[in-house]
Amino acid sequence: MSALQRVGRWLAGPIPVSIVLAFLIGACFMLIAGVDPLNGYAAMLQGSFGTGAGLANTLQRAVPIIGIGIAIAIAFRAGVLNLGTEGQAGLGALAGGIVAIYVPGPGLLVLLLALVTAVVVGAAWGLIAAVLQNLLGVPILLSTLLLNYPARYFSSWLIRFRLDESSSDLVASDQVRPEVQLSMIVPRDSGFAETLRGSLGATNPITMVLTGVNWSLIVLILVVIATIFMNRRTRYGFESGLSGQNAEFVRYGGVQPGPLVLRTMALSGGLAGAFGLMLVIGAPNTRLIEGYFVQTNYAWTALLVTLLALYRPVGIVIAGTFFAAIMVGSDAMGRELGLSPQIAAVIQALVIILLAFRVALPRFRRRRAASDGATAPPPLPTPGEPQPALTGAGVAEAAESAPEKESER
Repeated sequence: MSALQRVGRWLAGPIPVSIVLAFLIGACFMLIAGVDPLNGYAAMLQGSFGTGAGLANTLQRAVPIIGIGIAIAIAFRAGVLNLGTEGQAGLGALAGGIVAIYVPGPGLLVLLLALVTAVVVGAAWGLIAAVLQNLLGVPILLSTLLLNYPARYFSSWLIRFRLDESSSDLVASDQVRPEVQLSMIVPRDSGFAETLRGSLGATNPITMVLTGVNWSLIVLILVVIATIFMNRRTRYGFESGLSGQNAEFVRYGGVQPGPLVLRTMALSGGLAGAFGLMLVIGAPNTRLIEGYFVQTNYAWTALLVTLLALYRPVGIVIAGTFFAAIMVGSDAMGRELGLSPQIAAVIQALVIILLAFRVALPRFRRRRAASDGATAPPPLPTPGEPQPALTGAGVAEAAESAPEKESER
C-alpha cells in the first residue's frame, strides 16, 4: 500500500470523520447563537496558531494536558484504569509547592527537591489504589476515581485555612521565589530576549514561544521521548503492553500482575504529580491557589486526549495540542465575536462521543451478525461441491475475529 493510500485510508477513519462532524455540529450551535461559523472558526484558528502570542498560549496550555495524558496512557496501556490523575497531580502540586515556597536554600536545589517531592507524593497517592486492588480486590477504576475527592478537599482546606496569605485578594499561599520558579525558556528581561526582539521582532512566533513558554515544555519533550523508549525498548514496556492486551497470557509467562500494577500506578501517579507541580510553579504562575488545578479541568481533558490517541505518546502530543488550540481559540473567538468560550467544551465532547459511536457501531454490527449466524441453521451442502471447513457459529466467529485481528495490525 502506497503512502498516499495509507493517508487516504486514515482520513476516512473514525478520528478525522469524528472531528469533522464535531466541527459541523459546532457550526450549527454558532448559527443558533447568530454567529457566522466561517468567521467563528477563522477567529479560533487565528487566536490559537495565527499569531505568536496565540501559539505560545496554545503550547503553554498543551503542556499539562499532554503530560498528564502521558501519565494516564502509561496506566491504560497496561490495562490499569487510572482515573485518579486529578488527585495525584493536585496533591503532588500541593506538596511540591509547599517545598518550593517555604524551604530555604539555593533556588535550583529547592526546585529539584520540590520536583522530587511532587513525584513521591503523586506516586504514593497512586499506590494506595494499587494496594487496595492487590490486597482487597477493590477495582482501581473505582478507587482512583473516589480518591480524587479527599485529595481535592484536603488541598482546598490546607490552602484556605493554613497557607492563605491575608494580603492577597485570592485564597492563595505566599509567592514562589523567582529563583525557584520554572522560568521562561528565554527570560523576558534577558539580553538574549532583547536580541530576539531586535532581530526577529517582538511578535515573531519564535520570539513569543521562547519568551512566553516556560521550561516545562522541554521537560515534556524529554518525557515523551523517554516514554516512547520505555514502551519499545524496555522489559517493563513489553510486559505492560502485553498485560493491557491479554493479562492471562502475561500471567502464564511468569509476570506477577500485583507488582506490575504497583509499578504502573507509581509511575503514572508520580508523572501526574510532577506535571501538577510544573503547572503551579511554572512562570507566570507564582502561588498555590485554592481550586486552581480543579478549575482548569486539565486532568479530565487529558483523559479525553488519551482516549482519542489510543494511548500512543505521539498521538497524545497531537491530540493534546489540538484540544489546547480549541480552548485558546475559543477564548479568542469569545473576545472577538462575543460567543461563549464553552463552545470548546462542546466540540471536545462531540469529538469523543462521535469517535466512540464510530468505533462501537462496526463492532455492534459484527456481534449482531455473529449472533444471527449462530442461531441460523447451517446451509445444506450442494452435491458435488466440497463442504466448507467452517459452518454456523464457526463462520460467525471467524467473521468477527478477522476484522479485529486486522485492526490490531
